[in-house]
Amino acid sequence: MQEVRVSFMRERQKLAELLRKCSKNLLYDEAKQVHGAVLRMGYESDLMTNNDLIDAYGKCGRVEKAHYLFERMPERNVVSWTALMCGYLQVGSAKDSLLLYNEMGYSDVRPNEYTLSTNIKACGILGAVESGKQIHSMSSKSGFEGYPVVGNSIIDLYSRCRRIDEAEKMFYSMPVRSLITWNAMIAGYALSEGTGGKSLHFLEEMQKQGQIPDEFTLSSTLKACRGLRAVREGRQIHAYLIRQGYSISAHKVLAGSLIDLYAHCGYICEAQKVFSKMEAKSLISWTALLVGYARQGCFPEAISLFRQLRWSRIPVDSFVLSSIINVFADFSMVELGKQMHCYTIKIPCVALTAFPAVVLAPDHFLPSTLEHFFLLV
Repeated sequence: MQEVRVSFMRERQKLAELLRKCSKNLLYDEAKQVHGAVLRMGYESDLMTNNDLIDAYGKCGRVEKAHYLFERMPERNVVSWTALMCGYLQVGSAKDSLLLYNEMGYSDVRPNEYTLSTNIKACGILGAVESGKQIHSMSSKSGFEGYPVVGNSIIDLYSRCRRIDEAEKMFYSMPVRSLITWNAMIAGYALSEGTGGKSLHFLEEMQKQGQIPDEFTLSSTLKACRGLRAVREGRQIHAYLIRQGYSISAHKVLAGSLIDLYAHCGYICEAQKVFSKMEAKSLISWTALLVGYARQGCFPEAISLFRQLRWSRIPVDSFVLSSIINVFADFSMVELGKQMHCYTIKIPCVALTAFPAVVLAPDHFLPSTLEHFFLLV
């Protein structure tokens, strides 16, 4: 009997290792094969194995399969519930994560720090600050508020919801501050109106306390520089990146933040230099440079860039089109706005709230020298 149990434990451990490898490397097909082996070996009712399967399917973006498995489990623990919540968050279904969290409240399973942090994060994504405050309160009452993973999620929640004072209060109450903690606070300052200077101050403070900024820290501070129009500080960060050996051309987020900063502040040549060196150009980079050209009055360059974007394999979404139409509205170019509207009709599922502002405003003029450039349709 003891030998059978030892054999079972070894087999289960091997399956767990395989499934965790699938989760880490997003190997969906391999996870299915392991699932088949689980069924053939008769382990379909094993709690630990099912938890690993749910985690693997969730990490691979197949949350429907994870939920199907979850519903058929004879026994569930906090890991089962939390793994499925994480799966929903992974595919952008923050609302489904919260619905599952509410459902869990009717069971006899109590949340742990990862359950709480996952759903605080979901509240931040949805901007559901009141729901987030309720989970924050539960975290405090259950003694999880001081856990770094929960504290970081609370800072992220309040930062996203523009409750920067509450985020700051949480930051200073945390006994241990990791790089993630500093990043959450710096990003919060960068997002909130009038606090960009604090984002730059915190960048200095974290380094004084021995923390080394990463690409997320620096992209957030570059956003703060953009809001402050602080080109000098932005250039210093750019120089720091080069000194530290960052391959900016390979970092979409960093390169995009630099392009956005330079273009927004009118340094279009510097923005173009960064853009030209990018190995894989992101949609944000295209949009920032395009709008930068347009706001500088360089309409032929902006239109040429938009054509290049259309020829690329990157799908053009409503954010890009709204940004361009807003520029047309600013420059009273109603006819170009109308042409852009015709283009948007060809793209399904694109809603442009900016369109009426440019098309319906009366007494606009169209510079005749620009009209022939914009052949979108």
